[in-house]
Amino acid sequence: MAPAEVTGVDKKTIPAILLIGGIDPQGCAGLTADIQTVSHHGCHPLPLITCMTDQTQHGMQALNSVSRERFLKHYENSVADFDIAAIKIGLIPTLEIARCIEYIIDQHKVPIVLDPVMSASSGGQAIAADVIDFIRNILLPKISLLTPNLPELLELSGQQQQSVEKQANQLIEAGLSACLVKGGHDNQSFVSDYFINADTRFYCYQPRLEKNVRGTGCVLASSLACHLAQGDDLRDAIILSRSYINRGIRESLVSGPYQLFAHQRQPIELRDFPRLSYTPDLIGKSFSFPACPQRLGIYPVVDSADWVDRLLTLGIKTIQLRLKQTDRQFLDAEIAHATAMARQHDDCCFFVNDHWRLAIDNGVYGVHLGQEDLHDADLLEIEQAGLRLGVSTHSYWELARALAVNPSYIALGPIFATDSKQMPWQPQGIERLAEWIRLLDGHTPLVAIGGIDVARAHRLKRTGVGSVAMISAITKAADYQQVTQQLLAIW
Repeated sequence: MAPAEVTGVDKKTIPAILLIGGIDPQGCAGLTADIQTVSHHGCHPLPLITCMTDQTQHGMQALNSVSRERFLKHYENSVADFDIAAIKIGLIPTLEIARCIEYIIDQHKVPIVLDPVMSASSGGQAIAADVIDFIRNILLPKISLLTPNLPELLELSGQQQQSVEKQANQLIEAGLSACLVKGGHDNQSFVSDYFINADTRFYCYQPRLEKNVRGTGCVLASSLACHLAQGDDLRDAIILSRSYINRGIRESLVSGPYQLFAHQRQPIELRDFPRLSYTPDLIGKSFSFPACPQRLGIYPVVDSADWVDRLLTLGIKTIQLRLKQTDRQFLDAEIAHATAMARQHDDCCFFVNDHWRLAIDNGVYGVHLGQEDLHDADLLEIEQAGLRLGVSTHSYWELARALAVNPSYIALGPIFATDSKQMPWQPQGIERLAEWIRLLDGHTPLVAIGGIDVARAHRLKRTGVGSVAMISAITKAADYQQVTQQLLAIW
């Protein structure tokens, strides 16, 4: 009998994730961990078994691969009724199964995450050399992301004397799209993962939790696959997945001889949120910039000292001078003039955008930096000068970078579409803003920016955000004084 048509139900589609891997009879890793992770991420798991391992806490005794015929038939059944949104690959027991996986990869143009399991974490039987060669030479150029631990990276790169960065870069040069090297096998006080693709390189780190939890590599790769299936940027997916991992380890419980990962569907917490740096010497390095008010209020961004003077006179307490000119003498004179105006108003929070050296020279209240400027600015010099620091963010991975330097405030944008300048980012929206308000509550003041006018300021006020920044809503208004008073009245 044909199934009855489903009517009167929510037809929202959740992504289906194809999970290729082995069965762990202990239920700690492999497909068991994959299925739990995918389910807790609001996706649908489709398990495809490569082998049924014999293993205990004392190690892997046997892989017990399924046959090629059984594996491919199982694959046909797995995908028969679903559109695959992403694929996660784990334990590949034989060359025969590896070739089948290559065939499967070629059938789906979706994100593919490969966790290259070479052996069980407890030791014992390892993957054969011909399988490793096939992964290295055939599969790596076909996948979206590789997530090796340090021993697996060494096995795949074959570069015994090279640094982690050079080993990972060698795989990129050989055709791999992206690599996230897991640092859990290191013995440092921070667990530091290293990410590299053609455009970006960074370290994602957190304080080490002294818990030995099995299956975290499977969980991380499955979490990444879910975020990619739902359209998240790869860098954001890394930050969100690392947050999920940290919480699961932190809340892990004991069963038998194991610490079991605690799967959760609750929103992420700031204490689980990783930090990001571009160089290894900054891992764990923080700064102590002076605090600014938790609620900075209406925050105009203007392009002249004259605008600074006019708006401070109207009662604005927070303002930023953003100058696009390049002449050093002009910049110095304009910043000096604006600083003098700001000093005539009590409790004025006057920020200079980008030009941090001139801001220091003129003794301003604070400096605002974009993400690119964090590369070049001497943060230690800014800190020692006693300036407040504001940092722009547009994504979760940029938030992780901002939090690493412990700024005085964080700006999120664009909240709405804006024509003030070219924006390569999609509007964040009120829902994302509300999530960041919850995440940063009591930790770092948050400023919303991008496409904000009087009507939208009314809407944003209800979210609880402490500050809204705007450019054209004031400076391009027919009556800037009236608009400024309306905005001040809202806050």
